[in-house]
Amino acid sequence: MAIGYGQRGHLMWDFQNSYGTSKVDSLEAIPIISESVVHTIEQLVEQNMYARLAESPRHEGMHGVAGSIEMESHPIAMGFPLKAALGQVTTTSDTAKQVHVFQPVAADFDGRAAVPPATLEIHRDQGSAGLYFDMLADTLRLNIANGQLLSLSTAMIGAGFTRQAAGSPTFAPGKPFQWAQFSGSLGGVGILDIRNLQLEFNNRLEARHTLQNCRTPYRIKRTGPQLVELSGTLEFAQHSYWDALLDQSEIPFIAHFTGAESPTSLKIDVPAFRFKTFEPVIAGPGIVEAVFTAQGVFHTGSNTALEITLENTKEFYCCVLTPPPLSIAWRGEPPEANARR
Repeated sequence: MAIGYGQRGHLMWDFQNSYGTSKVDSLEAIPIISESVVHTIEQLVEQNMYARLAESPRHEGMHGVAGSIEMESHPIAMGFPLKAALGQVTTTSDTAKQVHVFQPVAADFDGRAAVPPATLEIHRDQGSAGLYFDMLADTLRLNIANGQLLSLSTAMIGAGFTRQAAGSPTFAPGKPFQWAQFSGSLGGVGILDIRNLQLEFNNRLEARHTLQNCRTPYRIKRTGPQLVELSGTLEFAQHSYWDALLDQSEIPFIAHFTGAESPTSLKIDVPAFRFKTFEPVIAGPGIVEAVFTAQGVFHTGSNTALEITLENTKEFYCCVLTPPPLSIAWRGEPPEANARR
């Protein structure tokens, strides 16, 4: 029997038109480093006793799906997790390029899903592929360090699972963004001394089961407000960042990456960056470094706490209505109709 290799597996992604019904008619391949998406079934053990030492009977409990997807910042593929996490994108066509502006949503996708649900086909080079649907992005992390490629990690929560014959992936061309393509500013002044940077966007999602005829989560909704958090390491070359911490200033932060191939670029805009910690310490005879953490605060003038602009050649990132959709029905009662957003 053949053994599966991760390098021969694939992940394909399609945004759904509504929560509760998978969508596989426009799956697109996403290059990944790793994935940990799993389908789980809780076990219900009876508390009744049956005059024996052996445990009481077990029953099928709640179903759920969760896991993370790790990838490098492919200039086209990274738009899928950006759309999934932030929830909305506005695309403008320009000369020989498309400009995609991602912002956190101001309202939930629909009555059952906080952000746009997606269907993921994950083939692990063995037999049929796993089809995971009603997948919502809970957290999105972007990481960059000197000498490295920009990477993304997306933690997802989902509901549905089935299997299907694996598709044949076709990957879009493109080169990931890297540290040497970075330029940035804080408070309008160029950042020259940063060694690594992490940005995390958190939707704070939770799967919710109800007393309806289905074992999968009926809704995936929020437990609190969206959070934008940053952290990193700076070489201690100036006091202005220390001053910003002491003053508790809210100042604009911009990180920009220019891709190796035109037209590709990435811009991260946090209009109100507020230091939570800034800690320069002497750790030895070498250069003094300062570890910092910061919050992206909602900026009333920009009407957002975060904006990410991605330039590439992809026409759009959204669900595509193609009647009739190829779908997998829910177990139990069919979901109510949901309006497309």
